[in-house]
Amino acid sequence: MDQITVVDWICDDDAGQRAVAIGGWGGWFGYGEPRENAHQRWKDYVEDLRPECIPYAEALREACVKHNIRITGVQHQNDSNGVPVFSDGKIGSFSLRAWGDLMAAIWSEAENKDYNYMDFM
Repeated sequence: MDQITVVDWICDDDAGQRAVAIGGWGGWFGYGEPRENAHQRWKDYVEDLRPECIPYAEALREACVKHNIRITGVQHQNDSNGVPVFSDGKIGSFSLRAWGDLMAAIWSEAENKDYNYMDFM
């Protein structure tokens, strides 16, 4: 399998019937007991993924850091360029909270700062 990359960003309406490679529901990243002790990073996010989703998550992380992409779940679902398209034609389609999990994991790792999903809702 070739390395997966993000090749485009489209609107949700244009995503149409494309296969979803990664996405789903979320709202857990950055919360611990107590919350300020969570200190989660990228490894914690990846540990929660199915193995077949990891190449897509890594492609998203690389693209977001490289291009400083910091969009909210609302932007992911509603903007003209919020849905990632991967090199195999599949897309990433997330709930608001799941997108927040992804962004919090990416930027917690990149900046060594504790974010949680609500920071990217």
